[in-house]
Amino acid sequence: MKNRFNRLTSKEWLPFQKSWFRFETDEKLISDHIRFFCKAEPNDDVVLYHGNQSNYVGKIGLNNDIQIIDYKHYKNQNIQYALIDLRDEIADVITVEEYLHLRNKFIDLATVVYEKMEHRRFFTVFIPNIQHGSQYFPFAWDLALQLSSIYSLKDEKIACLPEMSDNIGAGAGFQPGNDVFYCLNFRKDENSGGQFQERKHNLFSNNKQVSDRQLSNFTIPTWFILKPAPRKKDEILHPAKYPEDLVTMFINKFTLPDDNILDPMSGTGSTQVAALKAGRNAYGTELSDFFAEIAVQRCLQITNPSQKELFSSKNNQKFILLNKDARTITNEDFPAIDYLITSPPYWDMLNMKGAENQAKRIERGLQTNYSESTTDLGNIADYVSFLEDLTEIYYKVLSVMKKGSYLTIVVKNIKKKGKNYPFAWDLADRLMEKLTLLPEVFWCQDDINLAPYGYGNTFVSNTFHQYCLNFQKI
Repeated sequence: MKNRFNRLTSKEWLPFQKSWFRFETDEKLISDHIRFFCKAEPNDDVVLYHGNQSNYVGKIGLNNDIQIIDYKHYKNQNIQYALIDLRDEIADVITVEEYLHLRNKFIDLATVVYEKMEHRRFFTVFIPNIQHGSQYFPFAWDLALQLSSIYSLKDEKIACLPEMSDNIGAGAGFQPGNDVFYCLNFRKDENSGGQFQERKHNLFSNNKQVSDRQLSNFTIPTWFILKPAPRKKDEILHPAKYPEDLVTMFINKFTLPDDNILDPMSGTGSTQVAALKAGRNAYGTELSDFFAEIAVQRCLQITNPSQKELFSSKNNQKFILLNKDARTITNEDFPAIDYLITSPPYWDMLNMKGAENQAKRIERGLQTNYSESTTDLGNIADYVSFLEDLTEIYYKVLSVMKKGSYLTIVVKNIKKKGKNYPFAWDLADRLMEKLTLLPEVFWCQDDINLAPYGYGNTFVSNTFHQYCLNFQKI
């Protein structure tokens, strides 16, 4: 296939398709992006750059016969790619007001660039979210949502830094180790608005953690690679199980022995099994009677094992798992909850026909969705309705949770029919009406084969990271 998009070979193209990467150097970061997003054929269009790495950028341009211009020296030329590096500037921002001043400056720049950007070419921004003391500001999410009114948001790549942060423990509350920043990729295309329209949200409304509950000294990294153990015969029946090892990691951080753990969408009981093994009490609901029964039996093998010599427990933990809709949870169902961890349906993606995982499960005679119920979140076709129903479930669950307790929700942004839906950010936005946002953590997957989506034509990454969104009940 002829590569009409950039100058890379297929071997060079594939690694860039991964939605997260280990950061090595600024020079490699910038070079990779410029080489990937610049046209295959030599041309007179320029690359517009803003950042503090002009020396690297100049060398990259010379080595690749690409004309790169600092935005301060821009003379109204046609643009094939824009790269805006805000990492240094955003690091000095400590208030929302300071951020908004910086944001407006680059919204204006993005609008000017749009007029001279070639059709279906890209605009990239490097930016982190920022924590100051006990306050957390999702600046990257906000900028992505605002720029989406001008360009089409096509993707976010997560740059994972290996070094531990210097400021771990400097602020109150939850602050994970390691660092990440976002590489936000936008495109000028037929779906772009072309003009800025401010997106109203709650992302800056509740940002200060409180210290009502004691956190353990266990440190969770900001990003981690987790390869789940092979699924057992009963577990594989569920089409979207998440691993107990992930649950255990967060339980060790956010809870203490004998705390009460809840998952309102229990599936085959991953949360409850992990909680019981960690010496916590396990509670939950599950809409499907089929999966609820599997979850109950898995829990019984821990609390009342048939082979006591193999599954003996030193703890006398309790569990309750109810076969009911999470929308109907009441204070009478469970004792006061110390921590919630769950992974909801990723909209109706399991009902999308033709997916590789779908075909494999059909071939093996396995269930491809959660249930056939019309009340199942995984069967709601409209995105806004799905978000509204999911948000209401979490609001409902808050009634059984203690003040100051924590929540972790495992989700990911969604690509569907050529459009990017920022599910993780949209859900966080809605929940922040009643919850405090804590730093997100990334579960990065490194054991899945890369596919050359869009090769030779456009950029469509393989999504191999999931958000572990963390909140505190106000």
